[in-house]
Amino acid sequence: MNKAERFIVAFNKIEKYFDQQLNDTRYVPFHRAVLRLKKNNAIVNRYHNDLLEYSELRNAIVHERTEMNYTIADPHIKVVEAIEQIAEELTAPKLVIPTFSKTIEVIQADLLLKDVLTIIRNTKFTQFPVYRSKQFIGLLTDKQILHWIANHMNGDFKELLRTPINQLLESGAKPNYRFIPRSMNIYQAEEVFLETIKKHEGVDALLITEEGKSNQKLLGILTPQDLIDIP
Repeated sequence: MNKAERFIVAFNKIEKYFDQQLNDTRYVPFHRAVLRLKKNNAIVNRYHNDLLEYSELRNAIVHERTEMNYTIADPHIKVVEAIEQIAEELTAPKLVIPTFSKTIEVIQADLLLKDVLTIIRNTKFTQFPVYRSKQFIGLLTDKQILHWIANHMNGDFKELLRTPINQLLESGAKPNYRFIPRSMNIYQAEEVFLETIKKHEGVDALLITEEGKSNQKLLGILTPQDLIDIP
């Protein structure tokens, strides 16, 4: 296929996806579908300006043909590849699992601070889901540890290191995490982070379980940096 044909194929895939999502009995023009779906679809919202421009380009390709095999508008290869990528992300988006399935360092609430510091020194882990037996009680981060130590440096440091980490989580601070289901796609996860920023809520990580419930097995953990590092 030439570039125009590839563009149209990708555009048609997106248009078909829109029809399925809207499930409207009447025909909904592409640009109107974009404006409607961007409100609830993280991927459409991410690319809505591009999609509106592609709609105009599609019209130029389809409606302004002067001959069967000749089009006035010939899309640039980067535009073709971009719309193909959007079509792929819409119809088969990357989900948080398996994308962020990883080994998680889970620790128990009675673990001492000095032991957590040893784990940080010996590994690259900086965030630790904390449990009391099988019950999740909070997320401990290296940032929390640093702030806690700084605020309690007026006594015996060796005694400070013998502090059970559950005391670090009982300061009354707002939760620094959210639970999300494994079926969430990476763009929805990104919107969760953005929404917490808008609300001035400090969320360090999204914890992934089967249905986004805290009493379920942890399958992965997602940080803002992870989203930046997605290839």
